[in-house]
Amino acid sequence: MAKTLRTTSALAAVVMILVGACGSSASPSPASSVPAASVPAASVPAASGPAASGPAASAPDASAPAAEANLPTVPTGYTELDQALGADKPFDGKKVSIQTQWTGGEGEGFAAAIKDFASATGIAIQVDSIGSSHETVLKTRIEGGSPPDMAALAQPTGVLAYAAAGKVKDVATFMDPAKLNAEFPSTIGLTTDGSHIWSIPTKADVKSMIWYPVKAFAAKGYAVPKTWDELVALADKIVADGSHPFCVSAGGPGTATGWELTDWVEEVLLKTEDPQVTNDWISGKIKFTDPKIKAAFDKVGSLLFKDKYVDGGGAAIVNADLKTVMDPMFTQDTAAPGCWMQKIPVWYGPDFFPDKRTSGGDSKYKIGDDGDIGIMPFPTISDQYKGAEGSADSFMVLNDRPEVRALAEFLATPEGLAGWIKSVGVLSPNVKVPAEWYASNYKLKVANAIATGATAIGFDASDLMPPAVGQGSFWTGISDWANSNGTNTDTVLQQIDASWPK
Repeated sequence: MAKTLRTTSALAAVVMILVGACGSSASPSPASSVPAASVPAASVPAASGPAASGPAASAPDASAPAAEANLPTVPTGYTELDQALGADKPFDGKKVSIQTQWTGGEGEGFAAAIKDFASATGIAIQVDSIGSSHETVLKTRIEGGSPPDMAALAQPTGVLAYAAAGKVKDVATFMDPAKLNAEFPSTIGLTTDGSHIWSIPTKADVKSMIWYPVKAFAAKGYAVPKTWDELVALADKIVADGSHPFCVSAGGPGTATGWELTDWVEEVLLKTEDPQVTNDWISGKIKFTDPKIKAAFDKVGSLLFKDKYVDGGGAAIVNADLKTVMDPMFTQDTAAPGCWMQKIPVWYGPDFFPDKRTSGGDSKYKIGDDGDIGIMPFPTISDQYKGAEGSADSFMVLNDRPEVRALAEFLATPEGLAGWIKSVGVLSPNVKVPAEWYASNYKLKVANAIATGATAIGFDASDLMPPAVGQGSFWTGISDWANSNGTNTDTVLQQIDASWPK
């Protein structure tokens, strides 16, 4: 597990380096100050907040300088990218197709990321944004022999499985491995096999956070809980006051149902056990039936399945749509929340806030400690272990043509996410991204505080398990567990263990 420990430690460093200059009161810690976490990261079907927009644009001022394009300076160190950005535009009119799971604001962010590249090179980029069934559609296209030219995937084990089947191009054959390793120290190792590099890291997320209604908390006199016991005490008070503490979805609808519940278990494990326990769980050395893993399930169940903690109990969690589950928090413009806390990664809002989701325009709800919706770190449980969970997506190259190489190389540069960073806001795993690009972004300030406060940073465990388990039996089993309000824990854990590839 040496590589696991190295890469997750680097992820912690990257998160802190990237977010540290955002103006947060918390100062970033040096990489060496954060112990390596056991959990290599996984990801979730991602989404960022929508781009902030101002008043309608007026006629451009001819005397004003043109906005700087989000493009790298030539020479970039990448052959096809330098050719594409050349004055003669050799790939003008060529087409490249990409499949992603990014919709809504996140889709808008990715569109902003590639806009200047497409304009400068003349390459027509077709983006297929699939959403919750992304993995299923992608598998069908790949196995059917008609894959997109590139595809984003959240699960490193999925990338490695496609590579083992001969479906993915080795980017180390046309991109400098030393350059990739230097610029993506936290994530490149997750899809590296020997000298082969099977994907390009593209975005990172922090998961150890809870969204809550700031003004409603203040009106009720509720304090942000810092420990598990304080979280339980607050939940009891919310129930006594006639409401439900938690908004929880299993992550669906669709084939991805279950992942959000796995995040809860993984979070608790990182906050109650030595990081090596998670490493051993990922590798299969520790089984799901191990007392440490069962204890994490039991602790999550004691919170989510307690009467009235979630409206409708476990079955409601499984049936809840990820996009709409937080809607009750906005009752009477957040003055009378029907649920008060949602554990969901940094990408969630405001893209899925009800007004933004239904109108497509900007949300009227401000995110921030002085706004309508705030974000708190997930409370600690143990005084000794205070790990946090993260994730990252990456791009596979599935068809090898010069124009595809050019786009892949562009996405590997800091400028490859610049349009996304500056509009919607997203974390890049590329350590060469200038810190000032993240300035004045509340969500990234919170991510910084969580990273600097953690004793270890872990990549989502289920995304590093064999796909048949991590995105298969673990997802379906934990959904069955929730449907039964945790009464079948032993059976579910035994069934997941039985599904582990021999």
